[in-house]
Amino acid sequence: MDTLRSPQLSDDLHLLLNTLLEVGQERADVRAALRHLRSALGGMEGEEGELLAQRTLTPHPSRRDFQRESAAVDQLAVGVNLELIVKRARWKAESCRFAIRRRSEAPSGTDGDDLSAEENNLRARREELEDCYAWMLDSPRPLPEDKRVEEVALCYDIVARAAELCIELKAEGALSPVPAPDLLFLLAESQSSLLTALAHCDLRGDSDQRDLFLWLKEQTTRHRVYVDRHMRLDDPADSTKAPQLMERLEQTAKSIRANSGGGGKGTAAPKNLLAGVRILVLAPQGPKPEGMVAELGLDTMRWVELEEGAPAGELLDQELNASEHDLVVLATRLAEDDYARFKGLCAASDTLFVRMSLGDGEELTGENLASECDRQIGERLRS
Repeated sequence: MDTLRSPQLSDDLHLLLNTLLEVGQERADVRAALRHLRSALGGMEGEEGELLAQRTLTPHPSRRDFQRESAAVDQLAVGVNLELIVKRARWKAESCRFAIRRRSEAPSGTDGDDLSAEENNLRARREELEDCYAWMLDSPRPLPEDKRVEEVALCYDIVARAAELCIELKAEGALSPVPAPDLLFLLAESQSSLLTALAHCDLRGDSDQRDLFLWLKEQTTRHRVYVDRHMRLDDPADSTKAPQLMERLEQTAKSIRANSGGGGKGTAAPKNLLAGVRILVLAPQGPKPEGMVAELGLDTMRWVELEEGAPAGELLDQELNASEHDLVVLATRLAEDDYARFKGLCAASDTLFVRMSLGDGEELTGENLASECDRQIGERLRS
């Protein structure tokens, strides 16, 4: 076999790739893994590949652009199996906890037969799970300290439960026509928490984190829902808050079921959701709402007129850098470059925003503002 050599690769990467190619001559599973890698990399070429590499979503105003991005995401997510995520992540959680017990009990020599039988059972079950790396059982390095391994186990539990809830809610029709944004935010936090916990153990990736991320990205792209947290590698979730995250997942699923159970429009958003919030509204010229501050219990509401599609860069810099608001309501259409600038400024200042899609002649009211805030950022407002 010819040795692979490229000036773009470091010596370590050359060694890794050539070792894989050499082993692949003898092992079909390694060849299958390399083919999968080639397929995945093929889908990441070009603009769509950059979006995936950055772990970010940028909604496009152009339907043509949106269709192109959706097609690329569909190609990557087509093989995602939520049921496999559930089974595989729960197996990994169980195996992490077994590895902790094996380490603590092995020196004493007690229950050696029981441990061997349990490990054999785990390994036999693993054979039925595609793309399941048993790092906690087979790592050539010593395991990290117990609390770190348990943290990873809990994050696997969360990813499994998140995928399971998606399966259940879909079967109940509660994800139609559009999944609740609160749920999508929690899915982003779930997969990011697992990635963070793995990093604490000096591990860089995981099939369940990857697959849940791809499924989530497909949903957000398909339904035009912008998830602004924990979708990038430089915005990691806090894995030490995993117990609270599990509770929030269950509460959100309960709320989604309650709102979809009657088959009607669901429960109206509570007016006190925005109590004490300072709001900046960017909207075209038109009648300004009267009495909304008192109606919603706001701290303040400031209204800035901005015509649809008008150049807005200087105004956005001035208004969004003022730090005198907690929430920005975007009730006008921005040009693509200005919208990207708007999102970046909000992210930099950790400011929430909602987009209002008002029809012709429709005015901004306390009711429709509270409803959109509940739909788009309700979970974050309550946390």
